[in-house]
Formats: sequence, C-alpha cells, structure tokens
Amino acid sequence: MPKQLILDDVKLHPHTWISLYSEIATMALEYSSRYEFDNIWVEDENGDLRISEEKEDEFLYLVDKVEGIMTDNGLVKEDLYV
Repeated sequence: MPKQLILDDVKLHPHTWISLYSEIATMALEYSSRYEFDNIWVEDENGDLRISEEKEDEFLYLVDKVEGIMTDNGLVKEDLYV
C-alpha cells in the first residue's frame, strides 16, 4: 500500500489569503451569474466597480465556501502578531 503524502499547513500572508479567496469567489459569482452580468457590478460615485447589494449575500456565501476549501486543503492564514 502506498504511503500518503502528509504536508504541514501552508501559511499564507493575510493579503495573499484575502486575494486568493476573493478572486475565486468573484470568478464563481461571475460564472454563476453570467447571464445577468449587469446585475453583479455597480459603479460608485468614485467610478469604482462594486458588487451590487443584490449579489453581496451570494458573494459572502461563496467566500465562506472558498475559505473552507482552502483550509480543508492545508492553507492557513498567517498570524502576523504571534
């Protein structure tokens, strides 16, 4: 029987952690809403694109799922204050 490869958790800088889960959750949201793309993004008073209020709950749900997948696969957010 082959031995299982066991690795230590991979610590990610908090900025990398946030960037990774944000990009994956955004991609999933855009894909799941591909036929209603205009309803995802709104332009604020500064001209920046933001997720619409209608899609914010869905995005946060996806963020929770993505963070769970990351954690289940050995990725952890580095604690900078330890």
